Amino acid sequence: MSATTTSAVAAVAGRENLVREADARAVRRAAGVTIRVVRTIGVWYWVIFTVVAVTIILAQVRFGSGMDEGVLDAQMGGSSRWFVLVLGIVVPATYLRLHVAAGGTRRAFAIGTVRGALVGGVLMALVSAVYLVGERALFGALGLSWSRAFGLPVDGFAGIALGVVTDTLVVATYYLVGAAIAAGYYRLGTLRGTAYVVVALVPAALVDLVMHSGVTAAVVGPENLPGGALGIVLGLAGGLATVALAGWLFGTPLRSIPLRPAV
Repeated sequence: MSATTTSAVAAVAGRENLVREADARAVRRAAGVTIRVVRTIGVWYWVIFTVVAVTIILAQVRFGSGMDEGVLDAQMGGSSRWFVLVLGIVVPATYLRLHVAAGGTRRAFAIGTVRGALVGGVLMALVSAVYLVGERALFGALGLSWSRAFGLPVDGFAGIALGVVTDTLVVATYYLVGAAIAAGYYRLGTLRGTAYVVVALVPAALVDLVMHSGVTAAVVGPENLPGGALGIVLGLAGGLATVALAGWLFGTPLRSIPLRPAV
């Protein structure tokens, strides 16, 4: 191999390395946007939710007949999914043009958004677990029995620990469902975008079902869903599948979203 050929190969390899590094930075930036927003708004959400929940529990003990289920469980297994879905609708759609203007690719944006949704899900799940431990302790201090009707069939602290994994997948799925809804409207317009909403909501309905929480599980009834080891395996595998499906439903219309108004 001649010196000229060697230099050309080295130059090509150098350009490919630069492209890969730039792509990795774009992925990190896209993920960082999601993580920062979920973390910041999530903190305030959980502070407000905790204050409201403690007030409800104390009021029920003082003026009512007590409680036989936790406040979070009364929200069909968890309430954070709803505001996370709204964030998924707003945040990626707002940041897409900035991402592309900074030199990022749509592929990097999609990967970064999925990564950010998973990390944001971990943060939300950890806070949820801390809340549940506190709620259980408060119930015990007030002489109330604490149990959960929703969630995978594991009781007590083991169920709370497993909930860190399951809540991560639920939150990530819902965030990506929101992102898919926004991408569908941007790409398909009002009428077809509205039809796409129905498709985009499928992962949300499925993750509720396999995790034994949320609207779908409430309709079916947690007692009618698979229990034991089978229920846990189906929940974890199904949660991974819904994250992948929601990410695909987000990434597919994202590839051809017009970034400039039609003229």
